[in-house]
Amino acid sequence: MNDALAAAGRAHRAIFANLGHDLIELNFGKPETQELLNRTIRQQQVVFAYSAVGIGADMRGTTPEGNEVNFWEGNRIPFISLTGDSPAYFFDRHVLPGPWHAGLYWYPEHLELRRRFKPTQAIYGTIPPFPMDLTDKREIDFRKKEQGKLLFLKNGNDPEKLVNSWRESMPPETFVMLAELASELANSIATDIGCDIDAIVTAYFANRGWDISEHLIFRLFFVAQLDDYLRRIKSTLIANALTDFPVEIHGFNWEHVDFSGKRAVYIPGGDYTQSRTEIIESLGLIDMSPNTERAPHDRVLRAFGLCTLCITNEQRFFKEQFENSERFCYRFDKDHLREKVADVLAHPKQYVELGLDVCEQFRKRRRPEDFGQYMLDTAALIRLACGPRPEGAQNFFIWPPTKLRG
Repeated sequence: MNDALAAAGRAHRAIFANLGHDLIELNFGKPETQELLNRTIRQQQVVFAYSAVGIGADMRGTTPEGNEVNFWEGNRIPFISLTGDSPAYFFDRHVLPGPWHAGLYWYPEHLELRRRFKPTQAIYGTIPPFPMDLTDKREIDFRKKEQGKLLFLKNGNDPEKLVNSWRESMPPETFVMLAELASELANSIATDIGCDIDAIVTAYFANRGWDISEHLIFRLFFVAQLDDYLRRIKSTLIANALTDFPVEIHGFNWEHVDFSGKRAVYIPGGDYTQSRTEIIESLGLIDMSPNTERAPHDRVLRAFGLCTLCITNEQRFFKEQFENSERFCYRFDKDHLREKVADVLAHPKQYVELGLDVCEQFRKRRRPEDFGQYMLDTAALIRLACGPRPEGAQNFFIWPPTKLRG
């Protein structure tokens, strides 16, 4: 939706150009792409390939001897998967094919969850946060921003619709368990317990006499359902709190929120690339994390890059990184969020200045090139791990070992 994955990947072009590398985009929806891939590999040295959520990681190829192998391993090209969502969703995409692959996560919580589910022999890591869509503040009209709108750029979903699907499709006993856990999460929405739903699920069943610690598929099912439910609860709370304010909500799946007679404007759909201009001209963004608290969400990172205020939920990352985080963070409490939004709308100049100050604080410590170099370093580690004996290594150092299995 919103062309988010392709556009975000494309936006990295300047980062790699600054580090001396070309970025070649492969869109297999186009008939000429296979030839572009083959020609690129024949004519250029490919440092690494990457995609979102492991898309293309399991491509197959045929060797000159007629053997079918993983395409990237066969060509000795490191493949890096960037993942911004919980491993509970599309788990097969989180299973890396082999040691020529790496799985990098935007959030430490997601990497920790992945490590609990039998990782394959590959490199795993967390991506360093960096300002996205980096723009010089001299290119931005801050007086115009003071007259702009607050934007909530988020796809929605109905929590009651999900509960009804459980009721209709699950055995009654399973539905009761899901409903009890969902109620516990909803009642604790203002706390951080939703950042480790797997621990809540495991403890719930342990308290009832079941040990599910080794039943990974069972745990994944409950984690995915409850993670989705909690996100729906949070996003719906935000949307309902915003309806009485002159803000704009952009995205899909907001039919369950009643905008009739309200001051908020709902604009269906959206486009990642087009939203850059919308963010630059806005008073600020309103955002929420994906049940995480130790790294910023990508819309926050875009706000940092575009010198724009972002009002987001309280998280450990912001408390540790900014002395004034309480000024731009809200609790998942409808009244608290409404008070924050009302204050922003009443003092637009003050909050535009706050947004610029926070962005400059972040940009002093984080650079887009840090992300690019991390990717290059990851590829170098893969080549070392999968490559031949390094020249000049000690004569007693036997490499690679022949009996070690990951």
